Amino acid sequence: MIITVEGTKSFNDYDIFMRAMGVALSSKTDDPDIQVWSAGPHTINSFTAAFCNSSENFLKQKGYKISFSKAAPYWIAENISYVNYFAFFSSPKENLSRLAQQAQLVEGCEIGLFRY
Repeated sequence: MIITVEGTKSFNDYDIFMRAMGVALSSKTDDPDIQVWSAGPHTINSFTAAFCNSSENFLKQKGYKISFSKAAPYWIAENISYVNYFAFFSSPKENLSRLAQQAQLVEGCEIGLFRY
């Protein structure tokens, strides 16, 4: 399973981020390998790394392996067809990124919009 996260510079609510990642994992397939790709910015990358590190032991007990990697948005755009879940984080009145708009068009990719 591949989860991709992206956000805006104004988003900084770690509690919302953690709840969103719980939602992403609830849509988990039978694949025991969970890859989390983060497209940034820095705050989102930090939140994603902290989530992966804190949940690694719990998921390992359940038979899953989680890995985290930062990826450039252009690279994710080229590989968007592999993404199973896309989470986008922003303030309420901000527009979607190009990557989030592209993810909405991919069949089989569930998208979560978290605007707080």
